Amino acid sequence: MTVSLIRNKTPAEVRADVESFAPRYVDDWDAWLQASADARPELFGRILRKWQATRPVALRRLRCEARHEAPFLDDLLEAAEEPLRVLGGLSVLTIKDKTPGQNEALNSLWVNLSRLPTSGIASCVGITKAILLLTDGRIGPAFDSQVQRKLGIRPTTCSEWLQTLEHIGEDIAEFERDHMALTKVVPTRFAALAHGRLYDMALGPR
Repeated sequence: MTVSLIRNKTPAEVRADVESFAPRYVDDWDAWLQASADARPELFGRILRKWQATRPVALRRLRCEARHEAPFLDDLLEAAEEPLRVLGGLSVLTIKDKTPGQNEALNSLWVNLSRLPTSGIASCVGITKAILLLTDGRIGPAFDSQVQRKLGIRPTTCSEWLQTLEHIGEDIAEFERDHMALTKVVPTRFAALAHGRLYDMALGPR
């Protein structure tokens, strides 16, 4: 499998793709990055509900607001803390060089966040939207319907997701080798965003 969604584009085309990303999702991301640690659990649930991450099943809620059985959103976020610590600064651009420990942490996140809906198991849509948030955009894109269509794949396992991320990392690396850093191509207001988030914006909702 080869992913060639940006490597064959000009910097101007990639810039236009990122710039045309839906403004409502830009606002959500700004709110997430600016939120304090204490505010993030509530905002995490609010954003994922807004993004319809577990549609058509309801997303779990925090213990203080839930009307469902455990686990609560607090529990899932607490379980994610150690895997996120192990991942450190790992990003979609460097995921091909992940250590065995980081690979195990990614698997742990996938399994843990598959419990996001109040019943059943979350699809890659909900899991990858949650991971995009929890890694502050380092590991992305989120595999919504538009991204799946452009990539031509809907991962159903963690292994498939990780393999696809490696191909996406290669796509970004090839673009940067031929042109310049992705962060220098995009509009200035997005230049501080992580590679996974920028790739998400280049492919995601208009």
